[in-house]
Amino acid sequence: MVLIAFALGGPVAGLAADAAGGSYWDDILTRSTLTGDWGGARKTLEERGVTITLTQTSDFLGNPSGGIRQGAAYDGVFMPELDVDLEKLMGWKGGSFHVAAYAIQGHGLSQYDIGNLLTVTSVEASDGGYLGELWFQQSLLDDALAVKVGRILADQNFVISETAGVFVNSTFGFPGSFAVDMPGGGPAYPNAIPGVQIIVKPDTAWTMQAAIFEGDPDAKTFSASGVFAIAELTYAYTPGKNRHALAGTYKIGAWYNSESFDDLAMASNGVSLASPLSSGTPMSEEGNYAFYVVVDQSLWSEPGADGQGLSGFARATVTPQADRNQINWYVDFGLAYTGLLPGRDSDILGVGFAYAHVSGSVADLARATDAYSGVVGPVPDYEAVLEVTYQAAVMPWLSVQPFFQYIFHPGGHAADPDNPVSAIKNASVIGLRMAVTL
Repeated sequence: MVLIAFALGGPVAGLAADAAGGSYWDDILTRSTLTGDWGGARKTLEERGVTITLTQTSDFLGNPSGGIRQGAAYDGVFMPELDVDLEKLMGWKGGSFHVAAYAIQGHGLSQYDIGNLLTVTSVEASDGGYLGELWFQQSLLDDALAVKVGRILADQNFVISETAGVFVNSTFGFPGSFAVDMPGGGPAYPNAIPGVQIIVKPDTAWTMQAAIFEGDPDAKTFSASGVFAIAELTYAYTPGKNRHALAGTYKIGAWYNSESFDDLAMASNGVSLASPLSSGTPMSEEGNYAFYVVVDQSLWSEPGADGQGLSGFARATVTPQADRNQINWYVDFGLAYTGLLPGRDSDILGVGFAYAHVSGSVADLARATDAYSGVVGPVPDYEAVLEVTYQAAVMPWLSVQPFFQYIFHPGGHAADPDNPVSAIKNASVIGLRMAVTL
């Protein structure tokens, strides 16, 4: 609330200056933030190493067809962030500090109306206030080594595709396979978790990073219950003097979680969970692991137009242990064109597709349930999403982004709660995202 009051102080001072012949509104179309420089305070703080960022992301959307029911929703998040360069502020060489918070608003179209696994917007979560990342980082050896300690989000550091960042569906950020299979969704928005991260950058091309977290986000602190560890190797190719080559970034990684996981099909007494003889308690399985690859590739650059052109991405994840993972493999890929229309150099047109394969254990349980009950229902197989979006940079501080999504087999071809013998119908989603930097 202090940050909000401070942010609003800029417009108030600006309005007073404007009434006296000032220039607060003169650069409203070109300034980088809506609230401007706060009478010079913002620039002064940044010169001293303190950067305050305030953003509001608002999604207005609905599913005119399919899903559990048709509906409309609003999902939004206000995020204040504070970054401190300790070297500028107090002479602490290589030290930096970051803190963020989330004020989440909205209904949740995926949760209440569609019933799908790959959440339709990246901001959808239980509404309320959350403390986000809160960490201290120390860089050493001329930035070749960095150590970060505190509350950290894995989805801000690992499995990231820069090209996929334009899309609204959450799966194009932290892959839906990991969000579904990990306890509590893993260390991903909005669940920053206590952890330690090490980043090694021997040169401009190679980056190696690893992190260890509490195994379950609900625990919020390190305990004997388990840990989640993730490691990633990145190679970033830059063309240099070879004007015919195109830039690309390639990543390979893996994670391991030592928590106990419920078996998806078997009871603790060794029979199917659907059986009348079942204990009713799932068999406990120890540990879980996954592998992934990420490719970001520039495909064509407009001559003489830096940053404009066509790029593509592809990612794949594998969680081999089907007895404890609802999604055992996943792929996504897509294209994004920056500056396609004349005079719209910062606009981005994107088309993306994601496919999540439901594990055989989930299908086995559905078949067993049908056999014991005598009612034939849908057998889970996969969920997929197609998204088409256009992000328009209306002003440096405002983007407006219409999008369309089509959800195939919501819930992985799950049964409709209102009609268990039928699957949830394929759903169409239309929406508009607005993002404002205050």
